[in-house]
Amino acid sequence: MKRVTLYLIVTALLLILCSMAWVRINLLKPALVVLPPHIRNIAIVDRSIQVETSESKMEEVLTGELFKQDEQAVRQTIEGTIDVCSEFNLYQMIRTSERLKGGGTKSTFPVPIDWNEVSRLCEKHNAEALLSVEIFDSDFIISNPVSIARQVLEGKALTGAGFHVSAVALINYGVRLYDPAGKIILDEYHVTHRLNYEGSGATPQDAMNHLLNKIEAVNRTSYAAGRIYGERISPSYYVVTRYFYSKPRRIDDFWMGVRRSEVADWNGAIESWMKVLNARRRIAGRAAFNIAVAYEVLGDLEKAKEWAARSYTDFREKRGNDYYNDLVYRIREEAEIRRQVPEMH
Repeated sequence: MKRVTLYLIVTALLLILCSMAWVRINLLKPALVVLPPHIRNIAIVDRSIQVETSESKMEEVLTGELFKQDEQAVRQTIEGTIDVCSEFNLYQMIRTSERLKGGGTKSTFPVPIDWNEVSRLCEKHNAEALLSVEIFDSDFIISNPVSIARQVLEGKALTGAGFHVSAVALINYGVRLYDPAGKIILDEYHVTHRLNYEGSGATPQDAMNHLLNKIEAVNRTSYAAGRIYGERISPSYYVVTRYFYSKPRRIDDFWMGVRRSEVADWNGAIESWMKVLNARRRIAGRAAFNIAVAYEVLGDLEKAKEWAARSYTDFREKRGNDYYNDLVYRIREEAEIRRQVPEMH
């Protein structure tokens, strides 16, 4: 019985997806942490150096850490943060060569930096705040190669036995953001970020050769972790996919709207879908829903919200209610973005 129910659910979802088209929209996400207005320059330091012990030396040997591997990776996290913040330039991020011993562990924060030292570092680099990387550890875990019946090499499907290997790069990363003027820690953030990597080949060694090497994998994952933090303190772009109806094709005006959307003529698409609103309820509801999507693509969120609401209330289009709530959230985000970036008014 459960198997039959699952089959029916999957079948229904496939039928729904077959009747949908989609469009990607670039959106702006506001910063989660809004810094005080007096902060315009932020100096960045690496305080993740561990105090050497016999245990830490043994760990480096057991995990195969290469010389200055984590130092390189920390620099990549810093680059990731700088790249995100440079998109709006709300703050000038200042790279420094400062490397400090933290006294914490690879998974816990050390005691905060003394405020006199924070002030000294900020004055030295002409900054109003200090961003300190205080936790950093990397790992690269590779699975044993697995035999596969069919392999794909460089985009080509090959018959015969082969091998597949997977790996995960793990970054344990923590930062603090200090404001010496108010003597407060504006933000303390700790995350474990991971990215998966894969390789295939005719032999186990072949598969390993197609796997990204450890240093590159750790550096890429570190950069991604740094970008995640940058998105915490600066507005950033993200992409959403909006689905809308592409059927029924037998109704000329409905199908004309879909075709116009395919060439980015969204005003023309709206004009076509408007002509379908007198059709039977189910089709009219789809047309109203599509009109809402078209207005969002055009940047008119109030109109999009109005038509999402109409698709739900006037025509009982179920997706209209969820879409309406998505648009309400988007409008709030847009208002916060305008507050954080006044020149976008």
